[in-house]
Amino acid sequence: MGFDVYDDESKALLHFDPRTKFMLFVTSLIVSVNCFDLMPLLIYSVFLCAIYFLCGKRMQAVKLFAAFAFLTYLKFAMERAGTGAPVVVMIFSTLITVFLFFFPVLISLMLITKTTRINQFLAAFQAMHLPNALIIPLAVMFRFIPTVQEEWQGIRKAMAFRGISMEPAAILRAPMKTVEYILIPLLFSTISVMEELAAAALARGMDSEKKRTSCETVKLRVHDDLVMLVFLGIAGYFVYRKITGGAA
Repeated sequence: MGFDVYDDESKALLHFDPRTKFMLFVTSLIVSVNCFDLMPLLIYSVFLCAIYFLCGKRMQAVKLFAAFAFLTYLKFAMERAGTGAPVVVMIFSTLITVFLFFFPVLISLMLITKTTRINQFLAAFQAMHLPNALIIPLAVMFRFIPTVQEEWQGIRKAMAFRGISMEPAAILRAPMKTVEYILIPLLFSTISVMEELAAAALARGMDSEKKRTSCETVKLRVHDDLVMLVFLGIAGYFVYRKITGGAA
């Protein structure tokens, strides 16, 4: 498998430890659940995009932030104008809001999957002295993401060969065909993928009680400690405001 999904950090300005990236994912989940105002969420998303930029994904970070800023502007413009069909405006505003509050989780997940190799994750989990009962499911889960992406691309090509459109308009016109032609093949392929990945993990001796060696070197540096301190503080602030009933 190439590094089109799990990429390296050859163009990174700073190299972050996998444990730092995993912590960012956890804090993003906390912030998305406990933040109820777009302005703090915007500031938090700027920090995440900056870290994604430092990890070597410069254009993707700029595009993600531009999309977030545009949708934020569109939401405020729709609410301020108050024109058009109220139901349509409400539906679009709700969909945009859901995406905006899910955005930190999305970018933190992309930070994990696009800037870290699986071997680095395994070395980091072992450095945390996690049990194999937890390391194996995590390893299978992180490997599952790019594998399913490859399966999805194969389904898209198969549908194109059969003349079946995958455009959003065609999916909305015939949702049952979408279930038949896309979701059912994808579900069956994911089941087989999970079985193959679990067997591959066991074949590599991941269930062995002996300590596994690794060519990867993981080490927390000063910038890792600083990032974890800042983001844990932000997540703790939102949790505190929610508990105390303050407006975040």
